[in-house]
Amino acid sequence: MDFMMLLAAALPDNLIGKWLVQLSDNLPSFGVTVIVFTIIVRLILSPLDIWQKISQRKQSKAMRRLQPKLAKLQKQYANQPQLLRQKQAELQKQEKLHPFASCLPLIVTMVIFFVVFAGFRDLVAYQNEVIIENVYTAYTEYDEDADNLYAMQAAGDWVIEAETGKLVSADENGQAVDAPQEEVDALTAEILKQIADGSGAYLTPGDEGNTGAYYEQYSAAFELFDTWHSLASVGEKNGYEAGLSEENKAIFSGVKACFDANKDAMLIAAYEEHMESFLWIKNVFMPDTGSNVVPSVSEFVGGKIQAQMPEAAAGVSYDELTGPAQAALNKTSTWDVSKWNGYFVLPVISIVLSFLSTWFTQKMSPSSPMGDEKQQKSQQRTMKILTYIMPLIMGLFAIMYSAAFAIYYFMSNLVSTLINVIYIIIVKITDNKAQAKELVEIDE
Repeated sequence: MDFMMLLAAALPDNLIGKWLVQLSDNLPSFGVTVIVFTIIVRLILSPLDIWQKISQRKQSKAMRRLQPKLAKLQKQYANQPQLLRQKQAELQKQEKLHPFASCLPLIVTMVIFFVVFAGFRDLVAYQNEVIIENVYTAYTEYDEDADNLYAMQAAGDWVIEAETGKLVSADENGQAVDAPQEEVDALTAEILKQIADGSGAYLTPGDEGNTGAYYEQYSAAFELFDTWHSLASVGEKNGYEAGLSEENKAIFSGVKACFDANKDAMLIAAYEEHMESFLWIKNVFMPDTGSNVVPSVSEFVGGKIQAQMPEAAAGVSYDELTGPAQAALNKTSTWDVSKWNGYFVLPVISIVLSFLSTWFTQKMSPSSPMGDEKQQKSQQRTMKILTYIMPLIMGLFAIMYSAAFAIYYFMSNLVSTLINVIYIIIVKITDNKAQAKELVEIDE
């Protein structure tokens, strides 16, 4: 079974996930995609938000009108709690009031939250699969090395390392130190020129004594490694390596080390090329926290949502593909801050913004509790959940899951806050005009 068949990144089944993928194809970065997506979603939902606010405002006004009647009922049926609740319910029904209307915004918010969250979960899984597919493509291309280009590069790198390593100079105390960089660069250029010429001769006027020894050294190293690399089985390769002389073993080991190092660099580049960064966040498909930039196999889609990556029959595993990127980009300890994927910025400011937005809205548009004491307490608990607990719960999602979702959560709170502020300003202006009109009518 081919590894690509196991990976095969299919578009998300979730409508939100598909929409995000389509948007990302037409926008410069995935962070921008999430911002545009959030603004569109909030604008689509804004009529519902405004309707909820108008409905709550009407309920609040109606309750203020009913307060004298409710107080009268409480005195009249003080010793008959069951009958009191019945009479209060009848009165509220006459005024078309619903005691739990304040719960509606919370329910709608939760439904939208989990629908969008499911979309982002599928989207992050898809994007990570796309990254790994591209890394796997680079892996197979390098490993097959159909044109021997990577083997040639490794042989050339070994010659450069071996020869420039011999360049040393002495300080004033006679201690060996590295040669000047200009000398290293000149020798490197000469070696590369001989290899490029491919004739074994690097002759310039006045330098006819150069016999192209570096090219000969390169050719011998390349032949040793290429013979090993062309063998099909592990047993054949091990047998070939065991039969080499000590001198050739040293050459072979040096070329192979260069080949493996170049392969690791290529896999790192392939991962980084398809990894999406945004502002300070290195990988938007991982949390904006002190998490690793490159997920481990258990974190593959972000937050351990889905199953681990399967290992291919050919033996190449997820860790083999991403191991170099993990070693290069991931933190070495908890406090290796420079290698953190993010710095908790989006989750924290999202929680604060969500709390302030809810608190500000309630302050500017206070609602009067309806019903008896029990119903009022229930409504107060609901408002506490809405004000304090919900921002924390949703903030935990932003901390635990991808930075892409944290961007959405932050932008959603920001747009909602702006809509709330605009609505409240309009309401205040309308109320002031209405009060001014009433005063004029009274004066007349």
